[in-house]
Amino acid sequence: MVFKYCSIFVTSLALVFGCKTAKVASNATTIPTAKITEEGFLTCFAAGTSLNGQAVWCEASAVVFDGRNLIFANDKDMPAGQSPVFVKTPATLADSNQSPTYLTQPIFSNTRKYEDFAQTPDRKFILLTTAFDRVKPGSHDWDSYNTILYWRSGDEQHPHVLAPDDTSHNSMAYRHRIAQVLANSEFPGEIPYFKIEGLAATDNQLLFGIREMGKSYESFTYQAKIIGVSYQIEKSGNTERIRVLDDWKLINDFDIANADATLPKPLALSSLEYDPFQKRFWMLTSQEANGKLDAYLWTATSDELYANKPFTLIRDAKGQPVHTPGHKAEDLTPLDARRLLLICDDDRARTTIGSQTRQVNQAAYMILTVSSQKNRKSL
Repeated sequence: MVFKYCSIFVTSLALVFGCKTAKVASNATTIPTAKITEEGFLTCFAAGTSLNGQAVWCEASAVVFDGRNLIFANDKDMPAGQSPVFVKTPATLADSNQSPTYLTQPIFSNTRKYEDFAQTPDRKFILLTTAFDRVKPGSHDWDSYNTILYWRSGDEQHPHVLAPDDTSHNSMAYRHRIAQVLANSEFPGEIPYFKIEGLAATDNQLLFGIREMGKSYESFTYQAKIIGVSYQIEKSGNTERIRVLDDWKLINDFDIANADATLPKPLALSSLEYDPFQKRFWMLTSQEANGKLDAYLWTATSDELYANKPFTLIRDAKGQPVHTPGHKAEDLTPLDARRLLLICDDDRARTTIGSQTRQVNQAAYMILTVSSQKNRKSL
């Protein structure tokens, strides 16, 4: 199967991130426009792959470009010898004959339901979070659904678990604090249920995007909340560990419906990223209701995000919202100063791109080209 594809080249830039505050420099006078310039299907594993007698679908939910390779995460379990986390080179993104390289360290397979990658602005560390949407009282069976992994960029063979210590196999230690930050009038102590679908990193803060919160997975409201916590790098000999401080707080409470009443409902956060090239944050909000799949792209400067101001909807040169009709974009990663790669988790829908139909072992992707238009007012 052959898809339209343009080779991905990385713009060589010298980036210096000397800021020691949680905010990253922003340019409030520039509002980007964007358009989809390429789309196709990523082949995640061989056709016919099964687990426990059931076909495995590629429901890709996370992607990051580390400067050399593209790393993807599928939010479903994989059979032995493979992994839900895998690597492809940019040149083989659309090559259905080139198998990915699977990250087979046990922690990658033992961790469940991946949702979003993040990369520190200096590109030294990559992080990968799960949804944190499952916990079983009185049991540790579902603790793996509450895990954040990280590793030095280029050294994905040695992942660590984000935790207060070096022996934990999950990040359950942070679940209680997140639930407290999300407390509201209905649940004044802590929220019983929440789902993380976004993760971004500044030079000293981790930002988590909340898609759902409420009483349970059966009773919740869709959200686009962002909570943050400071981190620091702890060095011991040749080892570097990311340590989270205890200053969790709500950073931004974005009301999508009030931002643009013309958009379909419900929409909720499905990705959050910091772009060191554009020096701004990107957010995806997706729809998965009544068989309809779609996603919209938003942006905010650092100053806007930390001031709890609304994100700005990204539009094309004609003023129309940039979105992915028929596909639920779940994560994005900057490829260079002008391009974003979006990966889609279309669940088990046989979605299409042009004349091509998605196969069980595939996931849709799009590449957006971003251009800046000075002093354009929000439409």
